[in-house]
Amino acid sequence: MTRLISLLFTVVAFELMLGGGGRLTAWGSLSLRMILFAVALITVAIQVIRQQKIPFDYWLISILFGIVLFIGVIRGLLVGALHANLWEDVKPLLYFFMLPFFGFAIQNQSKVEHTASIIKNSGIILSCLFIGILISMHTSILPFLDFFYAVNDSQEFFFRGELTFFYKGFVYICITFLFVHFSKSPYKNYFLILLAVAIFLSVTRGFLFALALTYAAYYYVKLSYIKSIIFGLLSLVVVTVGQFAISQSSIAIDQIKNPQEEVQLNKITPNTTLLGDKSNSDNGRLQQIREVVAQANFTSILIGHGFGNGIRSRPIHMEISYLEIFHKQGLLGLTFWAYLLWLLYQKYKAGTSGPLSDSFFFGSLFIYFQSLTNQYINNPIGLTMILISIVCLDQLKKPRNDSF
Repeated sequence: MTRLISLLFTVVAFELMLGGGGRLTAWGSLSLRMILFAVALITVAIQVIRQQKIPFDYWLISILFGIVLFIGVIRGLLVGALHANLWEDVKPLLYFFMLPFFGFAIQNQSKVEHTASIIKNSGIILSCLFIGILISMHTSILPFLDFFYAVNDSQEFFFRGELTFFYKGFVYICITFLFVHFSKSPYKNYFLILLAVAIFLSVTRGFLFALALTYAAYYYVKLSYIKSIIFGLLSLVVVTVGQFAISQSSIAIDQIKNPQEEVQLNKITPNTTLLGDKSNSDNGRLQQIREVVAQANFTSILIGHGFGNGIRSRPIHMEISYLEIFHKQGLLGLTFWAYLLWLLYQKYKAGTSGPLSDSFFFGSLFIYFQSLTNQYINNPIGLTMILISIVCLDQLKKPRNDSF
């Protein structure tokens, strides 16, 4: 049974880290991720029946989450939420109940190292595929429109004009960057270059912002305060001048594509949105914040408006995770996620400092920071990193070999 659980875990982990939102392997409303989720829960039930033990705190965390989730569902139903919208809100959150399965699957340090290898391999594979696709498109080996029409319906890809694109699973390229950086691999610099190129080519300010904050936190914990301040300032630079840098890059690319003589002759205005209209996404987030604030009242501040009750501009999901949690679950929901972060930190501090513990804790912290701009903490992509880290950090409390 142990081997079957290990195999299932490997499949589950690779599917999550490579599969983005899970729609690339979907058949109608059913996806491979749903099937694996069901199989994992059945496995947990079998293990419980066989009286296999799992740490009590995993059950406690799951129960607390279930209570907070239940309150959000009841609140949503009482205020008249559409059942379809409510289900869309709750469905991704159900993945939290994978925690006991991860507890059964990761029960020693070798499994922790295996998990780290899956994460690193996933990020490297995604980087190679991403860069390979871009090269193929820009050398006409793979026509842009052929690729666009092949993947657009999945809603997993967001295109930056015809130059590059963003894929939901790219968040694991950033997490892999952290894992490789903290590792002692002799090839780490080569992998870091590959991963950094992929991150920059995705033209995603949120990634750079979250990575800068993660490194600021890392160096603060390691008592390197000067480096911490530098990365903190870098995160502010990304926020303040990121849009300008992308616009200027778009203009430069447009001028290369259109000779200056033609621009002057035809009075062509340089295109500032070749790499995407970032101002539009910024305005969208600000609009969502305004609508949430406008609808807030005493009860909603405490327990939210309930699942299924969105806002005018975003009837279902919002771009900022914490904004959605506050709107639908109030301070109660935010408190739970803050508690989970505190729990991660306590488990991290309880262990001996090393590459693996740094990788899992700061990889999870990256998800928390990334959720300031995009929705990751409350969907399976981000949840997986957090839940796996809880289990791995527990295992790393024991004496271990830091050869990772």
